[in-house]
Amino acid sequence: MLRFQTVISQSQKMKDNLLQFPIEQKVYNLALGYASEQANLEVGLKHFYNTMTVWAVNHLIGWMEFETILDKDDDWSVAIESALELADLELPGIGKIQCCRIGEGETKICVPAQDDRIAYIFVELPDSLDQVKLLGFLSAADIDGDTVELSVTDLQPFDRLSDYLRTFELQSV
Repeated sequence: MLRFQTVISQSQKMKDNLLQFPIEQKVYNLALGYASEQANLEVGLKHFYNTMTVWAVNHLIGWMEFETILDKDDDWSVAIESALELADLELPGIGKIQCCRIGEGETKICVPAQDDRIAYIFVELPDSLDQVKLLGFLSAADIDGDTVELSVTDLQPFDRLSDYLRTFELQSV
């Protein structure tokens, strides 16, 4: 947890409990590549945004010193292909996280529940696509029913995420 706090305080913007950081050009190019492979524009856009969202969550999880399935593969671009349709990210021995994209300025969120998720992490991608904002997370227990509608203000702050994920890590030992 100390490393996460140090990284955030040194190199990330923290404003109103939101984490913000720039989108790397190579990730933008990778997302464009996946989008261009799709025959349908709607599916292409979905893959583009899912790539950016999964990358941002993977970045966050890395700061917290958790391993993801993307870290296990030497070629990140190959490993992410399986996550593009649902925008999920697997933490080996812990579980799956749903990476949820929110449009710039949106305040209401509609979350479809997934049975095998342990958490939902929310990422805002602004129209300029120059940075990402990590808004917060929800535990799986916070999702009741098939779909939940909530406000961005209902999200838990990231300073609680590491401890939450560690409870799953301990259960798998």
